[in-house]
Amino acid sequence: MVKTKVKEKRKKKGEKTSLPEYYQKFKAYGLPLIVLILAYVGFRIRNVTSNYKTFLDPDTFFHYEMYKIAIHEWIPKYFAYAEPPTGIKTGGYLGLYTIQAMFYKIVSVFGYDQLGAFKLWPPFVGAMTIIGVYLLGRKLHSNWAGLWAAAFMMFSYANFSKTYSGNNRGEGPFMMFFLYAVFILMVYLDEREWNLKKILSGVLFLLLSVLYMAAWTGSQFGLGIMLLFAGVTTVVFFIFGMMDALKRFVRDFYPIYGLSLLIGLAFSRTGLIGIRSFIIFSIEGLVALGVLAGIMLYGERAGLNYSDKKHRFGTVAVIAVLGVLAFYGYFGRDLLKFLGGATQSNPLYQTVAELAKTDWNTIKAYYSIKTNDAIIFILSIVGFIIVAARFVRKLAKNDLTGHKEIFLVAYYAGSLYLLLLAVRFMFQASGAILLLAGVAIGEAFLFVENMKESVTTKALYAVLLVLLFLPLPLIGAQHMEDIAKNTARAKGSVPADWMDTLKWLGENSNPLDSATSWWDYGYWIESSLLSHRRSATDGGHAYDRRYIVADFFSHYGGESEQDFEAWELNYLIVWQQDIYKFNAISYLGGAITYGEYRKNPMFQVIPAQYIQYANESGKTVVYINTGKYAYQPVFTIDLARGMIVRGKGDIPYVLYVFQGYGILAYQKIAFSNFVRLAFQIPFSFETDGAQKLFANFKLVHNKGGVSTYEFRPFAVYRIERFNNGTWAPVYSTLGGGKLPLGDQKLRLWISAFGRDVKNATLIFEAYNGSVLVKREILAEGINMNHLNETPLDVNLTVPNATRYRFVLVQDGPVGVLNGPVYVNGNDVNPIYVLGEGRNGELKLTAAFREERTVDLYLRASIVYYVAPNGKDIYQEKFYLDPHQDIITYVPVKSGIHVAAGDNEITAQASMPEGVFEGYIQKLYQKYGKDKVVVVKKRVEPIFITKKEYVVWEG
Repeated sequence: MVKTKVKEKRKKKGEKTSLPEYYQKFKAYGLPLIVLILAYVGFRIRNVTSNYKTFLDPDTFFHYEMYKIAIHEWIPKYFAYAEPPTGIKTGGYLGLYTIQAMFYKIVSVFGYDQLGAFKLWPPFVGAMTIIGVYLLGRKLHSNWAGLWAAAFMMFSYANFSKTYSGNNRGEGPFMMFFLYAVFILMVYLDEREWNLKKILSGVLFLLLSVLYMAAWTGSQFGLGIMLLFAGVTTVVFFIFGMMDALKRFVRDFYPIYGLSLLIGLAFSRTGLIGIRSFIIFSIEGLVALGVLAGIMLYGERAGLNYSDKKHRFGTVAVIAVLGVLAFYGYFGRDLLKFLGGATQSNPLYQTVAELAKTDWNTIKAYYSIKTNDAIIFILSIVGFIIVAARFVRKLAKNDLTGHKEIFLVAYYAGSLYLLLLAVRFMFQASGAILLLAGVAIGEAFLFVENMKESVTTKALYAVLLVLLFLPLPLIGAQHMEDIAKNTARAKGSVPADWMDTLKWLGENSNPLDSATSWWDYGYWIESSLLSHRRSATDGGHAYDRRYIVADFFSHYGGESEQDFEAWELNYLIVWQQDIYKFNAISYLGGAITYGEYRKNPMFQVIPAQYIQYANESGKTVVYINTGKYAYQPVFTIDLARGMIVRGKGDIPYVLYVFQGYGILAYQKIAFSNFVRLAFQIPFSFETDGAQKLFANFKLVHNKGGVSTYEFRPFAVYRIERFNNGTWAPVYSTLGGGKLPLGDQKLRLWISAFGRDVKNATLIFEAYNGSVLVKREILAEGINMNHLNETPLDVNLTVPNATRYRFVLVQDGPVGVLNGPVYVNGNDVNPIYVLGEGRNGELKLTAAFREERTVDLYLRASIVYYVAPNGKDIYQEKFYLDPHQDIITYVPVKSGIHVAAGDNEITAQASMPEGVFEGYIQKLYQKYGKDKVVVVKKRVEPIFITKKEYVVWEG
């Protein structure tokens, strides 16, 4: 803004302002007090949701487990409940949990328990961030800018979304520490000479830098903003000939930022900071900028012409081109994939709503006062234009404070890029957007203060401005509090039926058991507040297994069978409400194409009044009649009447009719395992398909729309008795039945789900109560292909007893890891303990249900998908076919005697060369290299022993 004579006079040393002294005191003391009130109100709004007994965000369940570990270990190393049977080596932003553990140690003095302190942390972060944005706004622009930025942050939904109690993730603490770090950095840069203030601010900046790097895996955003700030400031100062300012900036900023990176790199070795590779990149980038600055400052000595802006700009342009080429050469073809993890860059990420590109409606929803007005976002654009204009004017006047405007521009531009990249960055962009929105209003107040009019006139204008803008935070706060109250009154992230299911699972299963559902619910299963059982896949782990679960859910028969016992799965939980997620599930499972995923709903709920039966030419037909159109589905399966009606197929859907409503299921997934298990539908077109499915998955608990099935890798689904020269049925999964007494010749139909029967023994057992009265070996050396099962004929005498069992004995996995895995004394990833051609001393902790003798192996497995129509995931015809293959078992140690509970085991292990590469080459030959995508490789410690499988009981 153009400076008035009044403003010029203010800058003269010792001259008093024309504004009354009380006004200056109000700005100095009153505004900070108002900010404290805003922070308190923001805290109260964010703390409304603390009354819920668990958490409102699914990821927070996992963070709570890590936080509890950190209270005892400071830096978590291992989590047993993810990715069974191995567990995981913890990674990512472990510093977040250490910081929260320290917070707990402090507030526990005031009576907070672990859960209470954990719920207190997000609102506390929100309140401190409100204060932080005020301090930064005041430092970069004015008191008024800081005040209004704090007012917007107090109620903004964009900021509330990650700082309310029950949503405890790393984004909020990162923003808090980053804003304070930038504020302290500006204090440091403003001090021209070395003094106590400059030294203390430098030390605080280093501390805060470590904290913001430790708090969130995405904290490379902060490092990137700092690099952008350094680069733009260096180039701008040079082009405009501000050589003294450039020297001072290079002298002050480069060393302190470089030191913060080196300290961060050192802490990354402890696991406290999880962005080691990006820190290294930032160090390399800073060194490159240092070389550029050196050329700028001393290039004239080498004969470069810096006489005017044109020559200086030419120098920068040439260096920039060379820099881009070097950058591309360094990263190669991966340059454009640098931020792939934050976008819809693979089929899995395509289905994650948070990773979708941001549209205008989403911006309006997050950056509005009450309705979708987008006022805050629009104000931020105004603020950005004002800052840019002020910066240009300052350059024209050679004002040496230009680095503040450069930071605002860099922060806003970087945040806007992040915002447009994916919806998940709505919160992170709020720091810059709310700050610039505050600048827009702050500029209006500065304009009034700098007017030449009388004090009375200026005071009147200031009051009018307050009256004009005051409704914004008042209305926004009331609206945000209503949202918080509604959120608190809602069921939260764990519906009542799930709460009942998880409570049942915790009370009725073994502590070493695992349960799997769609990955969204993995953290619930793992939570110590709920069932506290292992889960094969969750919100942050075992992404490869999502493809496999999706394949099982979206297909049926042999095509759907996967070796779930490789995960040592015990229970499968299926939720009817996943019909609303089934487009993603079907797509990841390979049942539909990308075009169908985008355009065709997999399920539609139909009101009973839309379902009409008619008699046409003596045949029953079924229409879905909406009043405007009438359609015949491909099939109608009326479960209420027990009838099946074939239709013309006007629409590619199958109609299931229940009592009082119907569900249209897309034809490709209409008979999938999910449909049958979620709604307990005993129907299939393939012979014995439903019998086999419900034999391998036995319903053990049902609450509302949540069904829990016990998984049995091998199960008898049909028994026939040979009598009078014919085979007659005596038992089926869905029909039931009992064994006849006396001498019998029986034919057993065994469903082997996802794995073959190999060299197995079949045993018959009879019990009176709990007393075994007969045990007989019926057959040995049994082999069966799980995709081509054949019945087994046996002869036995069935005694009079209360209970009978058929038991299949064959090699199978037992036990789970229950602690970190070490190779040669270094803790390693238990999912990939040894690379190909590597060896070393393997040390681990394994837990078993009972005493037994086991053999230890390294199991090499791979998850991949085949893309028959090519790898371009954005083509309408793209679809994938997921596979999970066990490549080999590498023997490590045999004859290990283990006790029930935890066992420490040490052995020498080695992994042969070429295990994966040879197998992948075979896949390329089979499917074509251009059609195979490897998702994940695993090398896991697995314990194998002769294992008893109860395949039938009655």
